[in-house]
Amino acid sequence: MKRIFLCVICAIATLSIYSQSWPKQLPESRPGTRWWWFGSAVDSTNLKWNLAEYASHGLGAVEITPIYGVQGNEKNELRYLSPEWMKALQYTECQAKNNHIEVDMATGTGWPFGGPWVPINEAACKAVFIDTLVSLNTKIKDIAFALPSKEKSFATLQKAMAFKSDIKGKKRVIALYISRTRQMVKRAAPGGEGYVIDHFDRNSVMHYLAHIDSAFNATKTPYPHTFFNDSYEVYGADWTPTLLDEFAKRRGYKLETCFDKLLDGDSKTLSDYRETLSDMLLENFTNQWTAWAHSHGAITRNQAHGSPANLIDCYAAVDIPEIEGFGLSDFKIKGLRKDPGMTRTNFSDLSMLKYAPSAAHITGKQFTSSETFTWLTEHFRTSLSQMKPDMDLMFCAGVNHMFFHGTAYSPKDAEWPGWKFYASVDMSPTNSIWRDAPYLMSYITRCQSFLQWGQPDNDFIVYLPVRDMWEKEKGQRLMQFDIHSMAKKAPEFIRAIMKIDSLGYDCDYISDRYILSTTCENGTLKTIGGARYKALIIPGNNIMTSEVKAHLAELEKQGAHIILGVNSKEMSLCAVPEQIKLQTGMKMIRRSDPTGYHYFMSNLTPNDVDCDMPLATEFKDAAWFNPMNGDINKATINNGKIRIKLKSGESAILQTYRNGSPKEQIINEPVKLSRQEIKLTKHKWQLSFIEEAPKVSKTFDLDSLQYWQNLDSETSVTMGTGVYTTVVKLNTAQAKTRWNINLGDVRESARVYINGEFIGCAWAVPYILDCKNILHKGNNIIRIEVTNLPANRISSLDKKGIKWRKMKEINIVDLNYQKTTYANWKPVDSGLNNVTLTTDN
Repeated sequence: MKRIFLCVICAIATLSIYSQSWPKQLPESRPGTRWWWFGSAVDSTNLKWNLAEYASHGLGAVEITPIYGVQGNEKNELRYLSPEWMKALQYTECQAKNNHIEVDMATGTGWPFGGPWVPINEAACKAVFIDTLVSLNTKIKDIAFALPSKEKSFATLQKAMAFKSDIKGKKRVIALYISRTRQMVKRAAPGGEGYVIDHFDRNSVMHYLAHIDSAFNATKTPYPHTFFNDSYEVYGADWTPTLLDEFAKRRGYKLETCFDKLLDGDSKTLSDYRETLSDMLLENFTNQWTAWAHSHGAITRNQAHGSPANLIDCYAAVDIPEIEGFGLSDFKIKGLRKDPGMTRTNFSDLSMLKYAPSAAHITGKQFTSSETFTWLTEHFRTSLSQMKPDMDLMFCAGVNHMFFHGTAYSPKDAEWPGWKFYASVDMSPTNSIWRDAPYLMSYITRCQSFLQWGQPDNDFIVYLPVRDMWEKEKGQRLMQFDIHSMAKKAPEFIRAIMKIDSLGYDCDYISDRYILSTTCENGTLKTIGGARYKALIIPGNNIMTSEVKAHLAELEKQGAHIILGVNSKEMSLCAVPEQIKLQTGMKMIRRSDPTGYHYFMSNLTPNDVDCDMPLATEFKDAAWFNPMNGDINKATINNGKIRIKLKSGESAILQTYRNGSPKEQIINEPVKLSRQEIKLTKHKWQLSFIEEAPKVSKTFDLDSLQYWQNLDSETSVTMGTGVYTTVVKLNTAQAKTRWNINLGDVRESARVYINGEFIGCAWAVPYILDCKNILHKGNNIIRIEVTNLPANRISSLDKKGIKWRKMKEINIVDLNYQKTTYANWKPVDSGLNNVTLTTDN
């Protein structure tokens, strides 16, 4: 009877939420991927096969990025934008449409923008200053400036100015030469090799885009859904020919009269120079590129980080702002696989990840994307379980349209491991994790369906003190806001954002440009995109223009709350902190919707959470949506508090409702059971293999559960799926119990079947699945299909001296971009070593 009662309770809990279902999944709800075309050596047969594989596993978008080719494959390469290349693009668009996949395209090959059609006089530009002392009576036209020999063929004199010197009888003369960096496109594809463009020059950008236009027009190829721009990796480009004129128009004085101050690191001059570059990049590159895409019915997706510009403005200027994760975060989640020496720290903490979502929120854009899992771990060692926590952090920051970095196009018949990109998580059919990747894809799709629905509901906007940053680092002119150096450029700002988060609040960033368009309605701040905030936080002694100061004063006069510093007392007068964040340390994000609010929560702490918590928003009823399996269950509510129960590493979506029946809440009180467990580790197990390579010739009878890599020479190198099978006998009392199966430390993902019925795939910690009352009295057959990583197989190839690194240019390198061998890797654990049936969930 207890078992029947439990089943009834679960059924009521699942069905009583007003027939509530998951939000409608947009095409953008599915994850996308950067799609590397090696040498653009693609053909119709393999394009069709690759796209069908991607669709069947849950990918919803591909971003074509052509790069360098494969050794010895030159005859199959297609030159970028050639008629043959455009034909391949047309075929891709057709096949993608058949598979309901969106086609995006980098606006060039490799990165940054550039190519053989970029002339030297439109290439990335730099200033060469010659600073010298001459006698007072020397005329500037008579000075032979000591121009470096490597610049003589490229540099032209633009301006020379005289300044006072502290040395008696001498004057200081500074000459400005305009030169070119000669940076070439990085990782260029055939037909894409050439100079990087001058991003600050309108004509340079215009001519670059016109060349791409010509290829589409000549072949009548449909434009892609989205044009993409990677992170700004233009090195040393600190000038453009029109900068002096633009500086004078924008800053109100002539920069040439302050060459001495610029070179000596005067804070004001340096900041004004950097702001001028920022303005020119935004207007001449980002805005023009987006307008060009729009003229062809396409949209833009942009990574602003790395640029010498106000990141909020550049992110906000495009249709889909995109942030980037680079490395693996160490959350210290209980039971999460670690790989010492094979990972690198994630430079993108919460404060960095919030730039792109902030820009989307304040301008009312629906999507924020992410370049996800760049260099998460060393090659061939990345598990699905390692992906989830960093994905969850991105979701909590505001990302809702993720892209894998990435997937390599590879012919179906290419010898394993196929074509590989050097810094990729490798979400591709030749990676063993591909077998269970659909469960990760489904998780992401469910999460993004909620995160794309409704409106952001963060508490505060925080002023981005970009001028404070621009006045730092006086030893160099150019300041680029790349993710690797933000801790040095903005430590005070980062501390402020982390403090706001720790106090239980959430926030978005705002720039001067968007403060000026922000209004106040009944004490609430409203941005140009319609987002509403309870107050503006100015995190420090920020340097602002008089115009911004005046607007803030006017907003305050109208009733807006302006808070100086991260002042917890003043913040609490404006907004209610989320106690879940404040007391548990969990990460979360809140959005409003027509029925109430929804929260994405992730327990990225080492501690399990089981407590009753109030919410900062009003509600009458609530439901839990499980993105791991799609289940919907009624929330337990006691005295206005929600029961929060998330193990370390778990995530969930809480939907609240403005209307609800309190009576239903009583019906759903959970039945508390005493903890029971049945340990299966010491049972007899049978281990066989499927879909493995190299083949394993025998089946193993095990006296106890164990990983397989040390069983014999075949299992030590195989990549594939091991099938563990055992029989569990239950008595009458045990059969009436609702069991979970805890798989312990899975290496790396496991599909579980009980008595022939599939109960789920355990691919992330905690590796616990609901047995769904399938266990019965008597003998029960448990079958667990465990898929390992490719690490042992690739290590075996290196030990045998088999040449598989066949990509050109950088080929395959390690985390530190050094040539490497995997021959010395110790065997990576594969399979299972601990399984328990338990009532503890």
